[in-house]
Amino acid sequence: MQLFHRTNIAEARRVIREGFRDEKWRFGRDAVTGEAIEAVGVWMSDRPLTTDEGPLGDAVIEIALSAGEDILARFEVFGPTTDARLWVVPAQLVNSRGEFRIHGVDPRNSWFHEAVGRQKPEDEDSPDDGEDG
Repeated sequence: MQLFHRTNIAEARRVIREGFRDEKWRFGRDAVTGEAIEAVGVWMSDRPLTTDEGPLGDAVIEIALSAGEDILARFEVFGPTTDARLWVVPAQLVNSRGEFRIHGVDPRNSWFHEAVGRQKPEDEDSPDDGEDG
């Protein structure tokens, strides 16, 4: 299953090196009971969320998770978005069954995209005058 997690660049790099850590998430109040909806784990969505839809951050991690719908069903969170599915899954499960890569970085919020772009060779700025020496 292909899932996505938005975070900041420093955290995205740490996740790639060390894996996810559980965090506590609050999703407002249940419409029926009025109780706070809370979950502990790694939040993920079925598509990259914008910063208007989910947590802030200028990097998106893509997670290739080898877990089926039956395993994820108990971790699904309903209500925060209308056109995306969300899960809060224990970090241990995500780390043991997932492969991660940085899917994208918002260039408006970060210099990171420039740092990983094409590096100009040092001699590219100097014109070749055709002489050896």
